[in-house]
Amino acid sequence: MKKLFLLPVAVILTLASCNTDDKDGNKNFNSFTNGVFVVHEGNFQGGNANLSFLNKYDGKMTNGAFTSVNSIPLGDVGQSMVTLGDVGYVVVNNSGKIEVVNLEDLSSKGTITALSSPRYICIVSNSRAYVSDLYSGVISIFNPQTLEVSGTIAVNGQVEEMVKTSSGVIAAGTGANQVYKINTLNNTLMDSVNVGVGPSNLVTDANGKVWIMTNGGYGVEAPKLVCINPVNMNIEISLEFTLADFPSSLKKNAAGTALYWANGGVYKMDIATPSVPTSAFLNTAAYKVDADPESDMIYVSDAGDFNSNGHVYRYSETGAPVDTFEVGVIPGEFSFTE
Repeated sequence: MKKLFLLPVAVILTLASCNTDDKDGNKNFNSFTNGVFVVHEGNFQGGNANLSFLNKYDGKMTNGAFTSVNSIPLGDVGQSMVTLGDVGYVVVNNSGKIEVVNLEDLSSKGTITALSSPRYICIVSNSRAYVSDLYSGVISIFNPQTLEVSGTIAVNGQVEEMVKTSSGVIAAGTGANQVYKINTLNNTLMDSVNVGVGPSNLVTDANGKVWIMTNGGYGVEAPKLVCINPVNMNIEISLEFTLADFPSSLKKNAAGTALYWANGGVYKMDIATPSVPTSAFLNTAAYKVDADPESDMIYVSDAGDFNSNGHVYRYSETGAPVDTFEVGVIPGEFSFTE
């Protein structure tokens, strides 16, 4: 098992300012720009959300990174994280905010507040991004540069993940059992389709199609894996699980030719031969799963008992175990940086 590293702020800042060239010439592999973040949810109302960071060049995991650098708690329930250039945006759900950090040293660049219960961010452009919400009935619009919230898009109930396509942003409208299409020219809803109860996770594939995982209302109906054409919003494929299944955390490989999800273990499906696999690709406890967009290495978070420290497991794209790290409380989503 790999050792974990808890670094004081002075050491982290020193490392982040020390530029070292890699074999390709210019990579600063001591900063927070060349690895993967683990977003820790922490306990609900516990205020112990945080970030871990795995440096892919030296294989070291730094736990408690946000708090160590900024000397303040990240907040209550770390939900997700995206990056744009050298800036990271961390969604803190129950605190109703987005913490914005400089990826060179993880220092704070500001906080976006006055959000209800934010969930996921979709970057539309350098000056515009959408953030979904659990309770407010809107998708908020903000400027990633100025951090100003400039408006909202009214929706029906809870919205989860969103993806940008060539014809608009597709959003999982969990509360209304709808997948929405947003016109990014004027920030309005332009179309929708019912794909089943509880659409939550979605990804684009190599063909530009959008795959959606529904949760089935957790027992209302069997969950589904649905493929739609984002141009006309037609359903092209609909695969059904069983009522005993609870698939989640839908992700894709770098090429967009294979899908992964968690359902106890980790499952894998080739989009060229779409069918729900009957056996797990990885027989390991999986809370969340993701794949490195550069190497296709598979990352799995194991939340354990959801109260004590969890673990992150890494596997090669063929499923061979690589290493294991002990991390913080309820490791969830991953965010990859370059």
